[in-house]
Amino acid sequence: MSKIVLTSDPLSTTTAGALEYDGVALYATPTASQRGVIMAEQIILLQAAYTLTSQTAAQKLFNTPTNGQVTLTAGTYEFECAYSLTAMSATGAAYGFALGGTATFTQFYTTIAKKDSSLSTAASANITFNTAANTNISGSNTGTGGIANISGIINVSASGTIIPQVSLGIAAAAVVGIGSYFRIRPIGNTTVTSVGNWS
Repeated sequence: MSKIVLTSDPLSTTTAGALEYDGVALYATPTASQRGVIMAEQIILLQAAYTLTSQTAAQKLFNTPTNGQVTLTAGTYEFECAYSLTAMSATGAAYGFALGGTATFTQFYTTIAKKDSSLSTAASANITFNTAANTNISGSNTGTGGIANISGIINVSASGTIIPQVSLGIAAAAVVGIGSYFRIRPIGNTTVTSVGNWS
C-alpha cells in the first residue's frame, strides 16, 4: 500500500495546493490564503448495548474497546458525543456527562439533554454550557430513559487519555444504547485561535 508522509513543520505563508502538517493537525490550502484543517477523526461507537455499573460516580460511557478511552497528544481538539440511556432509576434524579482520564486539559462544551420515559417522545430539553464536569445535564424527573448530545473543545496541554463518562443521580444498572458515539478531531496546536482566511 502506498502512503504519503508529511514532515512536521511550523506553518508559514500559505501556498495554493499545499498539504501541510504541524505535528498536531493536517492542513490543505485549496486557494491562496485559505488554509483549512483536514479532519482526521477518532471515533468510538457502540454496536451493542452496554450496561453500566450501578453507582453514582462518573464511569466510562463506552466499553468497546474495553477501556473506552482515547490517547491524545498536546493540541486543541473539537469533539462531539451523543448517547442514549435506558433502565435508569424511576426515582427523581438526573444524569450527567464528564471527561476523565490522565491528560491535562481544559474543556468547553455545550450539552442538550432530556430525561423521559420514552427516548423517541418529544420533550423539553435542558441546555447547559460547561467548563468543568457537570453532574446534572438532564434535569431531574421520574423518567427512566435519556438522550444527550454534547459538542465542544478540549485543549490538551499534557498528553494522556481522555475518557467520556456518564454519572447517574441515583445508582442503577442503566444501559447505554446502540449507536451512542464519541468522536474527536485535532484542529491545531494548544494556542490556535484561527485557521483560514479570517481577518
